[in-house]
Amino acid sequence: MTDPTSTARNAARLVYKAVQPALSPVNDAQYRELLDLYRAEPSFAAMVEEVADGLELAVLDFSERGLVVVPASRESKFAMRITDLRANLKPDQKAGLVLAHVAVAAVFYPTTSGLEDDRFVPPPVSLAQFRDTLLALAHRLKDEVGEADLKDIPLELAPGCELICSLPSMVPGAQRASPASVTGLIGLALLHLVQGGLVRVDREASDEMQVTYTPTHRLQVQLRELTLRRLFEIAQSATTEGRA
Repeated sequence: MTDPTSTARNAARLVYKAVQPALSPVNDAQYRELLDLYRAEPSFAAMVEEVADGLELAVLDFSERGLVVVPASRESKFAMRITDLRANLKPDQKAGLVLAHVAVAAVFYPTTSGLEDDRFVPPPVSLAQFRDTLLALAHRLKDEVGEADLKDIPLELAPGCELICSLPSMVPGAQRASPASVTGLIGLALLHLVQGGLVRVDREASDEMQVTYTPTHRLQVQLRELTLRRLFEIAQSATTEGRA
């Protein structure tokens, strides 16, 4: 394959590869070559960012692990809202699922230093650790909702706190990823994160509680740049409560 040149077509091709969650430069020679061109040619990098901008996307990060792009605004067709989550879920279940995503992220990155250090590799995590953190986060938010320091946390998440606090930890024999239990909500969040290229399965097991997960670089970048800081700080503190 000849080296790619700085053209609009190749700029669009790089953005196209970046929006595919499961695609990695490790297994895609053209992706690697386009990343090399992005690194070497400022004019090409500017063209890539223009293509992304035209699609309502923003380039957050670039490395040999890939180009990380995210929706540039809430109006972007690539943006996800609570209402976009699994159509068969009730509003409180969708809110609980959002909190489950936050809890998963906080377990992987319990301190801000881990988010800032690209060399930090979080250890594998099991469902039980995520579940305990989600429970601690929900109880913490339920107790503090309405306080001044929580004013930047979306009010639509409050029903999710109530739901999680009322759910059983597990339902024996229930569907692996289901809103019927706290563990099931975590399962739904992990399924979504794996499909989105933000988390990967580290170890498979017949017993779901023995399956472990690790985050991808894409998750680290998005958390570092886009997280609702106060909500994430509360979730990070809940990781300690969840282990208590």
